Amino acid sequence: MADLELAARLQYLNEAAHFLATSAPTTSRYLGSQRNSLMFDHEIEQPDLSKRGSCSACGTIMILGSEGKLKVKSQSIKKKPVRKGAKGASSVEKAMVYTCGSCTKITRHRLAPAPVASRSKNGTVQHGAVSKSNPLAAQNLTTANTMGTPSTNASSKKRAKNRKLGGLGALLAKQKASQTSSSGFGLDLMDLMKKS
Repeated sequence: MADLELAARLQYLNEAAHFLATSAPTTSRYLGSQRNSLMFDHEIEQPDLSKRGSCSACGTIMILGSEGKLKVKSQSIKKKPVRKGAKGASSVEKAMVYTCGSCTKITRHRLAPAPVASRSKNGTVQHGAVSKSNPLAAQNLTTANTMGTPSTNASSKKRAKNRKLGGLGALLAKQKASQTSSSGFGLDLMDLMKKS
């Protein structure tokens, strides 16, 4: 029961702080700081999305451009060499850096590296790593990719046929055919104009 009350109170403080962020920023900041202290008192870890959306020091809802700044910084990290004679390889680590406009606290969030796209021998692109212990999954992936190519050719033919049948000329031909069968003489004003 206490957990439900705590969750409801945290949700209320969060929503109220967001609602008042533009109209009453000082009140919003106070409600955000109360939410942060309540989470700290009950040893609740702040969600990652909440860390990005509000300042953990003063509780300000960070509206980028007015209440906060965002920068993406790259920092190269040197790895230790495995062999004595080899040079250490360097990799680039990216981080989003949020700066609070009220208290100027800087918060860094590391970005996970993007998965490396690799090509297999038969030419299909695989994103991330495929487990080598399950070759059937990789085989199913490649057969699904090869089965998708004939359908594009067939669908383009269907589109061309629909364009031909659904065009303006086809509609006029259908209308003319229906009018000739319904009229008694089979002649129309357009027929008389064509003859003369």
